[in-house]
Amino acid sequence: MSDDEPATEAATETAAAPPVPEDPTFVEFFSGGALSAADAEAITLRSRTHLIVLVGAEASGKTTVLASIYERLNEGPFAGFQFAGSRSLLGFEEICHLNRLVSGGAQPDTQRTIPADVASYYHLALKATKDGARRRHVLLSAMSGELFRMAMDRREDAARLTYLRRADTIAVLVDGARLAVPEQRANAQAEAASILESLIDAHLVGPNCRVEFVFSKLDRVNAGGQEALDFLNKTQEKFETRFRDLVPSLYFRKIAARPDPSLSSDGLDTGLPDAFASWTSLQPASRESWTLPLPSAAEREFSKFGWRHFAQFRGNS
Repeated sequence: MSDDEPATEAATETAAAPPVPEDPTFVEFFSGGALSAADAEAITLRSRTHLIVLVGAEASGKTTVLASIYERLNEGPFAGFQFAGSRSLLGFEEICHLNRLVSGGAQPDTQRTIPADVASYYHLALKATKDGARRRHVLLSAMSGELFRMAMDRREDAARLTYLRRADTIAVLVDGARLAVPEQRANAQAEAASILESLIDAHLVGPNCRVEFVFSKLDRVNAGGQEALDFLNKTQEKFETRFRDLVPSLYFRKIAARPDPSLSSDGLDTGLPDAFASWTSLQPASRESWTLPLPSAAEREFSKFGWRHFAQFRGNS
């Protein structure tokens, strides 16, 4: 046996030794449904994300707007954007189901916003149709009418909706179908005003947030005749007088996200492309002095992000 033989055996033993097993690597996947606050937080911490919140009474059209935006993006370029992905595809498909032939429904419909104590979010990745434009991320949330009724009744309930401080756009929907009915129009007007007033009182409207009163179901208003249209215009004037000094970035809009096929809506401008383009536009930082209460330690990181975001804007102004 040569002097090199023991070393060769040792080397062979070492080479034949089984590799030490490593701990498995777990990859977290999104479920594809509507996102929770934790899921939304994961997106906002990774990239700049535009948050659009739709608020309003029951059946004012919040979920219909969400579904219509998704459907239009699936058809092709919409409002200057192309669809570039989503982490809540199943959630979008669920709210669009009743508008599909496979649902077996007699006419298009939309699933109502499910009452909940917490917000849920729908994610869109968008790429502008302009050459060289970067991909953008958008989160949309439609809050149930029940939750905002609680906010109207109790200011402390409105204060729990701290994620609204993070919103880039808040759209308060005014139900056009109710404006067309004389017995319901005054209540529809009052509810929309009370919702925004509650959010302002609870300091939940950020200094750079775009706030819009959106008169939905314009086709129903038109079908209601000149009296309904006059009431809509008077409502806008009333809201302008009541909220202009409280919300500098206040706007008004009329849309028909999904016109009723039984109504004469030929030539009707649905207004949805212009609405979505405005809701996703970046707003200039306000130079006015705004005071927001410090977030408590118990609040989620997603809510705290909004406060830090506004504090940074003030520091750079």
